[in-house]
Amino acid sequence: MDFAILDFIQTCHNDVFTFIMKCLTYASNHGRLWIGLCIVLLCIPKTRKIGVYLAVTLLIEFLLNDRVIKPLVARDRPFIQRPEIDTIISRPSGFSFPSGHSASSFATAMALFLQNKKWGIGALVIASGVAFSRLYFAVHFPTDVICGSLFGILIAIAVNLIGKRIEKYLAERKRVKEE
Repeated sequence: MDFAILDFIQTCHNDVFTFIMKCLTYASNHGRLWIGLCIVLLCIPKTRKIGVYLAVTLLIEFLLNDRVIKPLVARDRPFIQRPEIDTIISRPSGFSFPSGHSASSFATAMALFLQNKKWGIGALVIASGVAFSRLYFAVHFPTDVICGSLFGILIAIAVNLIGKRIEKYLAERKRVKEE
């Protein structure tokens, strides 16, 4: 099923779409797009709390996804299993499952959505484009992208829940101290 979906996507290539997909995939290489967003939000006093949520989410996602899950699963990429696949872009190294681009994109976008719905919707659209670009270039299987996306979303939700509890605890502690 994974290869059937990838084969279909390969029939949809055109110059304009390839350019758009390259922009999305390159911007998110090594988390650049999302790290940049975190830095901007952290530098602005009004958005600093949002930046903290995003940065913590992105860091936890990276550590769990790239340093724990990928080495444990050790799934080869599609172009390793079928060398005749033309990825168009340079072939990434490392394992395929789950997709790090998808996980980091959805982790950050969902963290932003949970803090600011308006900004988050735009980020989720971009995250979807990034995730699809990984299929477009056949550097991941659909299951890698789906699981990476879901994993990123779950990390964002968990960080948000824990963060809200910490905020509530600190506010209560401050209130008690002031009394």
